[in-house]
Amino acid sequence: MKKIQSHIASIRFRGGQTPGAQYLSGRQVFDETFVEGRLITRFWNANGQIWPEMHYPYGRGMAINEPADTFQLSINHQNLAGGYTWQSAEVMPESHGVISLKHKQAGVKVKIHTRTDGSEFVVRWLEIANTSANAVAITSVAPFSGLLWAHRYDEHLPLAAESPFEVAYTHQYEWGREGDFWFEPVLDGRKSVDGGKKGRSGWGRPAFWARNRCNGQTFVCELAWGGNYEFELDCRLKAAGPGKLFFRMGLSGYDEALRVLDPGETVVTPPVHLALFQDNTDAIVQATHAHVRNAVLPNQLLGREMEIEANHRGYLCDRENVPDIIKDIDVAASVGAEMYVIDAGWYGNEPNRWASNVGDWTDGQWMHEGGGLKAVADHAHKRGLKFGLWVEIEAAGDASTLKKEHPEWLFRRNGEPISGGRALDLTQPEVIAFAESEIVRLIGDLDLDMYRIDHNHTLTPSGNRIYQGFVEDLTWRYYDNFNALFDRLRAQFPNVVFQNCAGGGGRLDWGTMAHFHNTELSDWMRLPRGMKILNGITMSLPPEALLRTFGTEVGEHVLDGDVDTQLRHCFCRMIIRGIAPSLEEVSLYLRERVEHYIDLYKQIIRPTTIDGLVYHHTPFQPLSEKTPWCVLEYAKADQSSSVAVVFRTSDNGAQEYCFRPRGIDPGKEYIVTLDNRELSFRVTGYEIMNTGIAIRLEPAIGSELILMQAAADAK
Repeated sequence: MKKIQSHIASIRFRGGQTPGAQYLSGRQVFDETFVEGRLITRFWNANGQIWPEMHYPYGRGMAINEPADTFQLSINHQNLAGGYTWQSAEVMPESHGVISLKHKQAGVKVKIHTRTDGSEFVVRWLEIANTSANAVAITSVAPFSGLLWAHRYDEHLPLAAESPFEVAYTHQYEWGREGDFWFEPVLDGRKSVDGGKKGRSGWGRPAFWARNRCNGQTFVCELAWGGNYEFELDCRLKAAGPGKLFFRMGLSGYDEALRVLDPGETVVTPPVHLALFQDNTDAIVQATHAHVRNAVLPNQLLGREMEIEANHRGYLCDRENVPDIIKDIDVAASVGAEMYVIDAGWYGNEPNRWASNVGDWTDGQWMHEGGGLKAVADHAHKRGLKFGLWVEIEAAGDASTLKKEHPEWLFRRNGEPISGGRALDLTQPEVIAFAESEIVRLIGDLDLDMYRIDHNHTLTPSGNRIYQGFVEDLTWRYYDNFNALFDRLRAQFPNVVFQNCAGGGGRLDWGTMAHFHNTELSDWMRLPRGMKILNGITMSLPPEALLRTFGTEVGEHVLDGDVDTQLRHCFCRMIIRGIAPSLEEVSLYLRERVEHYIDLYKQIIRPTTIDGLVYHHTPFQPLSEKTPWCVLEYAKADQSSSVAVVFRTSDNGAQEYCFRPRGIDPGKEYIVTLDNRELSFRVTGYEIMNTGIAIRLEPAIGSELILMQAAADAK
């Protein structure tokens, strides 16, 4: 995890017969205690308040059968809660606390790592060591769990409400359905979500928001993990008495053992990021983005934030050739793109079928005329563009020489290849060495400025092996090696941008994103769903880390509204996939619209977005519902600039939307520009925040771009 400076954060450990810990970070307090061999929740508080002892004797009356443990672990199918002995507690540098517990019967030692950074987030992970003379199997693990709320609710519960608690999570986790993040009631009983167990974290993500309708509090929970996961909410309501909500966030798998530990071996779990807020949605999102920027994402390369990319697949899908790619580069450079990217289809054996040829990362025969990929890279650099390359390094296609020569490198389950024989087994040292050497070679040979992965298969069910008498799911080992690989590559090539893609947004979890500068948001590029996907994903990830596409690659993409609306879909990091096949074929109208948006993007949208604040005027939109509007606003923290896009996403409802900005200062004057109408006017922040701007959009798929700049800064 990224090291950060601590401020307004402290950790205190208690000794005595009932030892425990108290973590203060920002306004948040989290307290846990060790009772009868269990580390259990005492309380959470969102207002910096320490609860007096009288409020929680024995965990506030926690019954032995209640899942209040602040982590959960099973070894060889034995739940270890109730059998631990307290060993020690230590405060490490950078507000990092470590509690050491021992379970003599199971033969393991567990270190519970908890870190705070002055934000509302508490980050927890486990270090599990096998202290016995025999191999042991981790059969279940949840690095963070316990009690969220326990309080009376009858007089606070809204009328007709089914429960005092609600949960938002990604309801759909199929390809092209990212960001389907919205609330539903948490009813009495257990609610479990596993993301489809696709061998990776998407196309949903291992995260939830739990909201308390009685007191207005919200818990945000994110598991930083790219593999299979499961979270559970356990709601316990009584006709008279307290309502309680417990949670568990952890790893899942297909086999009895998530990980087998040899004697003396230690393993570290992925971390869980958990925060309690007494705030509104905008404040929660902004605090989440600040935490992601500071504690999750690698530092962006200075001067290369939110580059405008052009991608060859607008007109050249599966007909890649150097002369036509050169023409495409010239088109991209002429409209102001900043980086050119060669995507799938440049490699392998005849015929040119990108999915079948993956694994052979050398120029295909069709690329030889004109000097191959090296000539393409050189031309892009000559035109003043950065150059990036797509390589699906985790795959071996049916037509690849790699698969024929190394069938033993395929990921296997019960001895048979999984994922149609396409997935490489990254748990094997030889496979990791191959992947690393290929990437290093390509970056060096082509002087790459950007490297992009992809992952177009699911590990469902996952690979496994029989080891030390256990059937072990290999997903954990796979992602340990995957993460370490890209950490080494980023260290070796500090001036290269590393981009994530997994069939679009198949790995948008914080664990994967800790190793990449930015990510493909979704393969679904069409409106209106594409904008709603961006709306949902930016509840977690800041927009400057996300990629959105304008262009001709996807069928009917060019029919989704007018050109301005298609361009405004790229309200984050921009990719152009096709403007025209050559400079001679670019229409004057299209050139003018593209150049106009790119100019606004460079001059206003990008400077406002980088490290800016995000306001969701229409949050929690189910993708399957025909909502009438989707509205996003980005603003500078100093309120000197704000930009917003109002999208009409269906013909439902009224044709007029009243936009009231949230990212401006009521005490300042602003120059407001409505891009459709080419109209600018001066207005006070107070006036526009109270009266709003009436945006009328008659077409079913239409939009307006609103630019707001403090008058003193207006150009």
